[in-house]
Amino acid sequence: MSSLVSHYQPSLTLAEHIESVKRAADFLLSNHSRKTVTKRPETRNILDAITRCHDFGKGSPAFQEYIRDPESYRGSSLAKSHAALSAALSILWARKERWKPLSILVLAEVIAGHHTGFHPLEYLKNVCLQPDDDGLLEEQWDGLDYGRLSQATSLDLSQISAGFEDGGRWLFRRCNVEKELQGLPLKEGIRFRLWTQFVFSILLEADKALLAFRDQKRLYLSGTRPAMDPALVDRFITTLPATPLDSLRQQARNQVLGNLDEQHRYFTITLPTGVGKTLTAANWVFTLRQRLVATNNDIPAKIIVVLPYLSIVDQTEQIYRQLLGMEDQRGVATEFLMASHSLSERSYELEGESLRQNYSDFFLDTWRSELVITTFDQLLLALFSSKTRYLMRFHQLLDSIIIMDEIQAIPCRLWDPVDQVLRALAAEGEARILMMSATQPAILQNTKELVGDNEEVAAIFGRFKRYRIVLRHRQPLKLPSFINELRDRVPEWAAKAQRVLITLNTRASCRAVYDELCEALEETGISIYLLSADLTPFDRLQKIAKIKSGYPCIVVSTQTVEAGVDIDMDVVIRDFAPLDSIIQIAGRCNRNNRKGDHGGLVEVVSLQSSKGKSYMDMIYDPVLLNVSEEVFEGYEEIGEEEVLSLSRRYFSLLKMRRNIGKEITKAFARWEEFPDIRSLFRGDATKQISFITRSDSDPQVDHWINKLREALATEDKWERRSTLRRLAGRLQKRTVTVYARSDLFPEDYAEPVGPFWLLKDGYYSSDRGIDLKLD
Repeated sequence: MSSLVSHYQPSLTLAEHIESVKRAADFLLSNHSRKTVTKRPETRNILDAITRCHDFGKGSPAFQEYIRDPESYRGSSLAKSHAALSAALSILWARKERWKPLSILVLAEVIAGHHTGFHPLEYLKNVCLQPDDDGLLEEQWDGLDYGRLSQATSLDLSQISAGFEDGGRWLFRRCNVEKELQGLPLKEGIRFRLWTQFVFSILLEADKALLAFRDQKRLYLSGTRPAMDPALVDRFITTLPATPLDSLRQQARNQVLGNLDEQHRYFTITLPTGVGKTLTAANWVFTLRQRLVATNNDIPAKIIVVLPYLSIVDQTEQIYRQLLGMEDQRGVATEFLMASHSLSERSYELEGESLRQNYSDFFLDTWRSELVITTFDQLLLALFSSKTRYLMRFHQLLDSIIIMDEIQAIPCRLWDPVDQVLRALAAEGEARILMMSATQPAILQNTKELVGDNEEVAAIFGRFKRYRIVLRHRQPLKLPSFINELRDRVPEWAAKAQRVLITLNTRASCRAVYDELCEALEETGISIYLLSADLTPFDRLQKIAKIKSGYPCIVVSTQTVEAGVDIDMDVVIRDFAPLDSIIQIAGRCNRNNRKGDHGGLVEVVSLQSSKGKSYMDMIYDPVLLNVSEEVFEGYEEIGEEEVLSLSRRYFSLLKMRRNIGKEITKAFARWEEFPDIRSLFRGDATKQISFITRSDSDPQVDHWINKLREALATEDKWERRSTLRRLAGRLQKRTVTVYARSDLFPEDYAEPVGPFWLLKDGYYSSDRGIDLKLD
């Protein structure tokens, strides 16, 4: 009896493939804590069954015909598909073995979706496990060779004689597994979903691992788990220049370490802007990781640092590289520290050597690093997305210490899902969660505040008096009048060699102010910078670096510098926005207190277009604006020492008045459809158009555009896809995205290069960004 074939290149029998998947899955489990693996006694058994059953359908006649010579296959693509057949047979096998219905549901979900993703329950029941109209799946079902499948999987498939749809009908009708799932209490439903995602994620990585590393299995199945000494932070701090805030920063670090409790799971750090939360968190996480290893005698936790904006992701990566002695070494020692976002490098270095691209891609996609620095998007996708590319890294979260900085950037509608799912993650695994902000929305319930109790946190905030906020927003200003006012103030700012930040709500108002002030500053010698999404990330980061140099300048920006960007300004003027945005931008004012108590000036205005339309209404939810107005009521001026109480009241009111996403949490727990997480966080990407730009400040841009053209000309589709992925970060740094509109036709402004648009000359400059001259 000939063996069933699983893969064409490399040539593998089904038995060989199952053995390699099982070996990889065992390795992955060995890199999780004993507590996580044993928390549910059935974890190992169900994962073993999943690895053996997941390719049952490859025993069909059509698949065997296809896999022996894929290029010559002329049959139906549906006929050769194997996931649905595998899921249906796995249900019947598990029924024979007297498994509980919910465990069988996990088995079916993982196997049915291991090439397509996590399916909603309705889709699993009514599509995956149902015959097609042409009877192709039933025909293949009838041709399954149970003898050879038993030989390949080491599972007893005798006494199974039911039809293709019988297993699904038994599970959903006879056992009513849907009712059983929906009957779980919400918290247990979330945990059950996360456990399902855990074993799903293990299979997804294991299914590909030893195929990707078929020539170098040792690379995948080995690796050290280096320690991270908390003393690294102390040594780094001694190299920093002294500031008036150093004693307060040290006090905050001491309080955080003094409140460290390795048994607790959920933490917050609430500190004023500019107090050094990044270094405080690094000291805390290195210490916690060290203590957990000593206490549990188990594997060290992975550290995942999560931030909302690419500008502060880059800034944070630089700090951690300096801490770990890897300054100016992007892309090296990736097993130790990895950046994972749209601009990061697609290269991986292990033990001082750069890996081949397919090895690098796999390690990067599965977050194979001790310390991962990533974005909110990537974490939320790993938690909530049904897509296999994100789900494959989910298992990494269960034994991680996750630090979420600038947590106020999470939209209200995600507050409940983020709270409940992260707390369930820590309960289902051994994860620890830390949320940090100067404007703490208290998303996570039952947390331990590491700075101390409410009085201790208030005492820290009360010692910070770096700025005063002057509220001028009750008398709206038309944009032309505001520009005239700014022009009149330029001589004073120039005479005092001041650093001024003007933050507007829209790109259009931002550019209008920038253009006018460029003219006003011509004779002063003072630099002016525009920072908005009209510029490429490459140009924005270059400008932020210049602004950080400390010379007198005027910065005209949108919200791109609102939170986390470490710049220190003398005067900040902000168009009205939600309260947390105002407090965050105020944190750029007199940041290091070099001007003394209340030496920084923050002015809040309310700007309107020449037609009388408020810019704030174009951008922000009216509930956020109304609550902010309510909290500010009665104030003409606010000192920094008062912002904590205002922030607490603001978020308390929002929780009562805004939809915080409880319906999303319920849908997640019940395996129902819910809105796309990326869209909830970033908005609808389908309403945007992206242009690759040429910039006079970027000498390498033509090189990367030529690389793009070469990649698109590559005939082999897999090599083409891999090359484009490697180029993605480089291209994204040189890309600007604009909102689609009825009178915007990209072909009028750009040359199509494959699926990309390459902006024509004359529509972009590094100073003003993209200008399609539509208004």
